Amino acid sequence: MYKEKAFTLAEILITLGIIGIVAALILPTVIANYQKKKAATQLKKSYTRLAEAIRLSELQNGDKEYWIYALNGENFFNTYLSKFMTIKKVTIKDSNLTYYLINGNPCTENYCTKLSYIGVLADGSSVIVSDTNYISNGKFVAIDINGLKGPNTCGKDYFPFAIHYKYGLIPFGYKDFGYGYQQFGDFDRNIITGNNIHACNKDQGGQWCGALIMMDGWEISRDYPW
Repeated sequence: MYKEKAFTLAEILITLGIIGIVAALILPTVIANYQKKKAATQLKKSYTRLAEAIRLSELQNGDKEYWIYALNGENFFNTYLSKFMTIKKVTIKDSNLTYYLINGNPCTENYCTKLSYIGVLADGSSVIVSDTNYISNGKFVAIDINGLKGPNTCGKDYFPFAIHYKYGLIPFGYKDFGYGYQQFGDFDRNIITGNNIHACNKDQGGQWCGALIMMDGWEISRDYPW
């Protein structure tokens, strides 16, 4: 006669409990890393698509140096961008959609309010064109990598850029395109992640987070304030 060895019910429950604890500790990190990778990949894809649309637009509308940046958001989008991007629908967003800064405060800048013009692309992302022009040599735009879906937060799914007459499509935090505080070199990590109100810092606005992702080779680094 032989006795078959097996785990007792208590041993199985203890094992499952340990596995559950380990999973609870690891799973949030795995999910966060996946979300970061997905966000960086989608941002690069959306940036490339928009940059290509600008290049194609120049072939038809002339060098971007001579574009009319004083146009409102709708007219600028229709004149220079809409013909070169696959559009699912185009709308002036006047709902209760709210964009947030990375520190959790509502974004009140013109490029993230309902006055801006939103082109929703076929893949669900969107290009947002500021209705008002703060600079004469460029136009504020933003990329929302998942369109109208949440969290609608700077540095996570929402990234402000500018179409500059000289530098092309640039993220906030790159060079000086006439907006006063961005008068530094190509990319400066200490400034981009510093204490400026627009810095990629969990206590600040996060408008410069797109620049940080580009600077890090389209990756979200460990010091990124996710």
